[in-house]
Amino acid sequence: MTSKTSRSTHDAKTGRLTQVRAEKISAIEGLVLSPRMRKILAQTKDQPAEEGRRAIRAQFPSS
Repeated sequence: MTSKTSRSTHDAKTGRLTQVRAEKISAIEGLVLSPRMRKILAQTKDQPAEEGRRAIRAQFPSS
């Protein structure tokens, strides 16, 4: 018999993939941010995601 009410004690923020959590996951796989990328992410931390992507793309000019 199943209950009709959810017994989830899961906090909505628990499932979010934050930069810190993403770095921990990547570290397990042997991946780390370069100092240059860490600096860019720190500079764009409080900006909209598109601004961060724009700053990253600017570091890799197309030929």
